[in-house]
Amino acid sequence: MTLGLKEMWRKRRQFGLILFITLAIVLLTTLITGLADGLAYDNGATVRELDVDTFHLTADADGQLTRSFIEGTPNAAMTPLAVKPLTFVKGSKQDATLFALPKDSTIGPALNLSVGEVLVDPSFLETYAIGDTVEDFASGYRFTITGVTDGRFSHGPVVWTTMETWNAYQKAAGGPSYVSAWLGDGDPPLTKYSKQDIIESVPGYSAEQGTFTMMRAFLLVIGAFILTAFFYMVTLQKLPQLGILKAIGIRSQTIGVALISQVLVTVVMASLVATFVTLLATQIVPDTVRFKFELTNMTLYSALFVIISVLGTVLPLQTLRRLDAADALGGRIK
Repeated sequence: MTLGLKEMWRKRRQFGLILFITLAIVLLTTLITGLADGLAYDNGATVRELDVDTFHLTADADGQLTRSFIEGTPNAAMTPLAVKPLTFVKGSKQDATLFALPKDSTIGPALNLSVGEVLVDPSFLETYAIGDTVEDFASGYRFTITGVTDGRFSHGPVVWTTMETWNAYQKAAGGPSYVSAWLGDGDPPLTKYSKQDIIESVPGYSAEQGTFTMMRAFLLVIGAFILTAFFYMVTLQKLPQLGILKAIGIRSQTIGVALISQVLVTVVMASLVATFVTLLATQIVPDTVRFKFELTNMTLYSALFVIISVLGTVLPLQTLRRLDAADALGGRIK
């Protein structure tokens, strides 16, 4: 390892260029990871923040809260949750998802509201103000904005209200009385889902995250190929020097360890710097850009890049293994 580090120090410009290119690739991966994590959180933030792990929906809803219609009353140990996308109107239109829980529920935000009152996501205040009365475009039911609370669902703002308001809204809409889910432990004649199942069932979630995963995978593989090519070319350029080392008795294993140490130092340094820059990016990007720093995911993809890069050293290591001292002094490989 000492041999490899000494070479990196003596050839600082050459290895600095390799480090810069590696950093660019790793940084692009971590930034995409931050964007993917931010969008994933934004897609189901309200569900993530509910203090419950078990959801019961109708079997034909496929885990989607907005497609589940449950009639009847849950047992006392369970909590009803109502979810419905609405379009609010007051001069201009604003799409949002209405969430409703019992007033005394501790699962979600505190809902000390009267009938017809709602709490809205702060993004709502770009269009409306606290105290405004907005109307549901389809039913004509009127809601009064009395406060704000963070809430996002399916990349849109959430409006929170009580079950009393939900029931009044349903009567105005003229539809059947229903809720979207029963929350908590129990054994109703419904399909049981975990919180993560519900989040992954949000429309567009799987396709969106699948796209980002594919992008990150391609970046990892491409980056490893580029790093392998760099170190392979570096190995070819110093064949005479390697031949001298072998001629004086230094084993191929020692030279191989030096090469692997150079790859490790390059990738680990690039990963650390990229992670730090990504952390800084969370303080710079505007709130409208859904960007989130998740140390677990950053560490995961950095570790994968290290592993793939080390595996990519197989080609230059094979070159070292087949190296004959006499031929290397002439610049040839068997």
